[in-house]
Amino acid sequence: MFKGTAFALAACFIWGLIFIVPQYMAGFSPIEIIIARYSLYGIVSFFIFLKARSRGDCRYHKATWIKALSLSVFSTTGYYIFVILALRYSTPVICALILGLSPITITFYGNWKQKEVTFRSLIVPSFLVLLGLIVINAPHLMESDSPATHALGLFCALLALASWSYYVVINSKFLKQNPQIHPSDWSTLIGVTSLFWVGLFTVFLGIFSNQDINFSKYTTLNIELISFLIGIVILGILCSWVGGFLWNKASLYLPVSLAGQLMIFETIFGVLFVYILKQDMPPLMESIGIGLLLVAIVYSLRQFSRRKAYSFISSE
Repeated sequence: MFKGTAFALAACFIWGLIFIVPQYMAGFSPIEIIIARYSLYGIVSFFIFLKARSRGDCRYHKATWIKALSLSVFSTTGYYIFVILALRYSTPVICALILGLSPITITFYGNWKQKEVTFRSLIVPSFLVLLGLIVINAPHLMESDSPATHALGLFCALLALASWSYYVVINSKFLKQNPQIHPSDWSTLIGVTSLFWVGLFTVFLGIFSNQDINFSKYTTLNIELISFLIGIVILGILCSWVGGFLWNKASLYLPVSLAGQLMIFETIFGVLFVYILKQDMPPLMESIGIGLLLVAIVYSLRQFSRRKAYSFISSE
């Protein structure tokens, strides 16, 4: 379990960069960032795939490719499209609160699918996660302009939450059922198949969007373009391919109900990165919220460790 926890923390550490990198990509819309990020992820994955095939590796049946294609829409473009719509029709705080519930939804959905532990044992850590998220976001919720009226944005945030939760659970189950698929190969296959969805999404935008594209900002070398390119490399390669690979490794070692709870570290690292860059300390409410999240994780790790030790003694 130690290895799985280490891989999960490493993945969440990298994914925490998603909270801050887009802030340095001024002048480019969220849609442009998404298309560029997953295009680069797909292109890099395609070249990794070609190199692996030349060595005789990364050879899988059509069914595996179809599975990668179906999962890539939930983990890449589909998920982030709903995030964009949620941000447009509601507020960033509402989105952060709803999407921050993923450790809870993944834990309960994963345990329902795989029946790893009793649901009673998940109540305390899930309640602490929920309470921590509310404490972190409460001051911002009170500042927002009638968040209850943003029904469409809330609905889109819930769809994004459902999409990501489904991906994490089914991805974990698939990798455990197919140990012959290497985690790095799976990250590559997800990346290659995501090119299909990015292309489809781009065509859709080209047909139905009435916004003019300013191509000059892609050809004018300035600090904004350099920041955009650096950000896309971080998001497309480090956060997407490397982060996906690390999470795939974690999925092999951990019960999905525990892995889901560890995903809260993505939020924790993201918040900490923001304040590190500000060279400031989190306010009291956010510090209390982060403390509650950490208590929830420690509680879960102790519960799973005891259960594993008990199972070992019982088998003796």
